[in-house]
Amino acid sequence: MSTCVHPTAAAPPKPKDTLGCVSSKLLKDIELDIGDMRFYRKCMNAAHLDRVAMPACDRGFLVGISLNSGHRRKIFNGERTVAKQFESDSIYIRDFSDDYRADLYGNFDFVLVELSRAFFTRLSDETGGPDIGGLTCGLEQKDPVLGHLARALDGHLTHYSANGSLFVEQMSVFVGTHLAQRYGNLRQTSPRAKGALSHAHEARAKELMLERSRHGASIADVASECNLSRGYFIRAFTRATGRTPHQWLLEQRVAEARKLIGATDMSLTDIAIFCGFADQSHLSRVFLKSVGMSPGTWRRTAGR
Repeated sequence: MSTCVHPTAAAPPKPKDTLGCVSSKLLKDIELDIGDMRFYRKCMNAAHLDRVAMPACDRGFLVGISLNSGHRRKIFNGERTVAKQFESDSIYIRDFSDDYRADLYGNFDFVLVELSRAFFTRLSDETGGPDIGGLTCGLEQKDPVLGHLARALDGHLTHYSANGSLFVEQMSVFVGTHLAQRYGNLRQTSPRAKGALSHAHEARAKELMLERSRHGASIADVASECNLSRGYFIRAFTRATGRTPHQWLLEQRVAEARKLIGATDMSLTDIAIFCGFADQSHLSRVFLKSVGMSPGTWRRTAGR
């Protein structure tokens, strides 16, 4: 009598994210699409071996910024294998138009930025510089500036809300411009005269940001009202006011909160929401940094 043993069915492949990693292994897995740029927050605190294999596509470029040390990977390029060890502020740049295969040995903590080719086309046009054909960096490249920007973005990506959209949009321009200038071939040039913000546009932009601040102002919408792109508007507004749009709006929110705290009996929670802050804690942090005292202390000094 013989026993027939059926072959074990192959286990279904584990679902992967849009960058080729197994999602279930990630401690943090956040993706935020803001148009021609996309941010990712990826974290794994165990030394799992994971193979990433993605065919070429037209998505543009991916820049990874390491927030810690301990991650390593082997990158396969035809017959050639490259080993890369990551430290804090280490970066890598991946061109999506090339096939990508790599072995990843966990323990990573990354903020990643995906930039479309349309972003660089628009940036070149705005600055009057040459076309940006690509981005490249050295194998052991470290970039403390990108590391600083990535850490500033970290909390906003983890706790993203409409109130943080202005900051993230603004940061996307800083990150994209830095990458183009340092790792592409973008020249720093004087702003074009047509990109200057007129007094009428400046007034309109401020009006729109105040009007929409309680619902999360979008730089793209405000910029379109001034017939400028998002990136050009941020630079023009900053030149005109000495403040980025995000900084200027926070100042207006603090000024409004200061008046309400001193002149009304509204709770600090209600004031925070009314003025466009995420919550009372957010109001307290920004208020203390701007005014030099907490909202509660300000209220007591006002005699209420």
